[in-house]
Amino acid sequence: MSADFVTTFLNHVVVFIAANPSLAGFICFFVAMGEALFLIGLVFPSTVVLVGAGTLIGLGELNFLSIFIWTTAGAVTGDAFSYWFGYFYKDRVRSIWPLSKYPDWLQRGEDYFAEHGGKSIFIGRFVPGVKSVVPGIAGMADMSFRRFTFFNVTSALAWSAIHLLPGVLAGSALFAIGEFNTRLAVIFGGLLLFLLVSIAMIRWLIMFILPVVGDSHQAIVSWFSRRPNRFSQWIAHTYDPENPRSVGMLVSAFFLLVTLPGFIWFTGAVAPGMPMARADLAISNFFQIARTPVIDEIMVMITMMGDGMVTATVTFAAGIYLFARKAWRRATGFVIAIASSSIFVVITKALIGRYRPIELYSGADSFSFPSGHATINTVLVGVLAVLAAHDRSRLTKTVVYSIAATYAILIGFSRIYLGAHWLSDVLAGLLFGAGTVFFFSFVFGHIHNEKIGRNALIVISVIALALASVWHINANYATAAKAYEPRSESVVIQKSSWRVQDWRLLPANRVSLSGDLEEPIILQWSGTPEDLELRMKKLGWQNAPEWSVPTATGYLKGETPAGALPPVPHTNTGFLPALTMVYENDQDHRQVFWLWETRFKLSGVNGTLSTLYIGGSLDEETVRLFGEFSGLKSEDEIPADLKMFNMLPNASEKLRWDGSSVVIAGP
Repeated sequence: MSADFVTTFLNHVVVFIAANPSLAGFICFFVAMGEALFLIGLVFPSTVVLVGAGTLIGLGELNFLSIFIWTTAGAVTGDAFSYWFGYFYKDRVRSIWPLSKYPDWLQRGEDYFAEHGGKSIFIGRFVPGVKSVVPGIAGMADMSFRRFTFFNVTSALAWSAIHLLPGVLAGSALFAIGEFNTRLAVIFGGLLLFLLVSIAMIRWLIMFILPVVGDSHQAIVSWFSRRPNRFSQWIAHTYDPENPRSVGMLVSAFFLLVTLPGFIWFTGAVAPGMPMARADLAISNFFQIARTPVIDEIMVMITMMGDGMVTATVTFAAGIYLFARKAWRRATGFVIAIASSSIFVVITKALIGRYRPIELYSGADSFSFPSGHATINTVLVGVLAVLAAHDRSRLTKTVVYSIAATYAILIGFSRIYLGAHWLSDVLAGLLFGAGTVFFFSFVFGHIHNEKIGRNALIVISVIALALASVWHINANYATAAKAYEPRSESVVIQKSSWRVQDWRLLPANRVSLSGDLEEPIILQWSGTPEDLELRMKKLGWQNAPEWSVPTATGYLKGETPAGALPPVPHTNTGFLPALTMVYENDQDHRQVFWLWETRFKLSGVNGTLSTLYIGGSLDEETVRLFGEFSGLKSEDEIPADLKMFNMLPNASEKLRWDGSSVVIAGP
């Protein structure tokens, strides 16, 4: 079972908890116990569920004390089971798979227990790779169960708090944001999820994947060495376990094969008319609508920390230090990595020639793809992380790389939020930057004869970053804030012209956040959503059920009517629905109608401007899964019935060039 599959499954568990709060305690109990069970905990990532449960607590959906007690009880039970497993089986544990194949897993736990004694029960719970092994070793060593229980309970209390509280804080913040800006809550919720997944992947790579690669290394090389062809012999020689950089080379080579082709894919995917280009526009609109003055100030300061003046200062300080320590090869590689990435960004921007969402800078910097901020900062913090984490423990490497990844992601996020870049620009920059870091690690990471003073390098880099950022923000914040301020890009058309010909300017299909063309647009409305709501109610339509825990549980029942199920909140080019209504045909069939704001403004005879809205509709049918669950399916290809929409005031049905129809109406 892969880590991605397990994490995806646990994401569904979080959704299930939200829909079934009465079962949340039991679920948290079993998840916390699973991570503490002997060996099973090595591949059981409970963090996703517990942080998710904490977030639901912060959102007011769950009770903190109840969940905290259940989680603590699960952690205590899992460790106790592991203790008795080791106590009864003793050395026979070594013959059990996978310990029989990977004895180093148990040896690391034994070394940890021998070094820290009883304290290892407490400390080990927070150390990935040994936390699910140490309790079993305590049992194998005949440690007093009373003494073990003391450390078990106290560490479980601390462990539960550390896993739940970050989610509680995040949930509380999202709740507060959502009270005045739902879109902003969605955006920052997505950012938190992306950061959590990124850190979890780093943790899995360093704590579990690398040891497995190392343990399987000899078998792989032996297989190639038995092949007579020159390529197999080259592989066997290059990746010989006796070569100190062979495992790192394997991992670096693998990620180079992932990141660089990913970057190349983006260069073709951002062409005009491609789904990625449409997705960029939709996501950019979604961000711009959600902006608030307070968050704007924070994002401007974050993006200024990634400006060229700051990155050049950090590069200069770190480079001078590396050369002063006579780490010639690493210092040269560091400078080459930063310089070549900077040159590559400029050349690629000029070749692709993609314009930014807003006008910024001049020359090659006026172009958008890829994001220079995302690329350069990923290379800078990534290479510094490689140098600082060299020959450190796995836990230290996890922390260092997680901090570096978080910093680079926040810089990239600020560029999307402020409208300086499209999403694909930032993702491509992160991919190319990561590929450059992997290449640096491949070439220079194995060097052992250059002592660089890792702690000193970290301190110098952080001080340079802080001083340069503070000076830059104090000196240039006002100019930057002006450059990044929100901009309205409304298109004004005459109302009379709209009815005759300019209705053709509006899209024929909804554009989702993924950039796909979805259901047809069947209505263009010149009035307000409130006015349309009143008129549609007279025609038999009703307001759609809003999403909440009670309405969401309708999907978990087999008899819920179609009209009682909350519809999926479809977006159009980044705009959330201004109005969602349903027309229930019968128990199992309904029509759903969504209305979205557009960038178009209608100018009346007296010069007043009004927003033009567009709407789409889908026929949905309920699906009864096993008679216990309710689902919905829809067919985009089935033409919508326009009869009721033609009953709206001043309605006129127009025929598009592709044969589809749209009703234009309004008071």
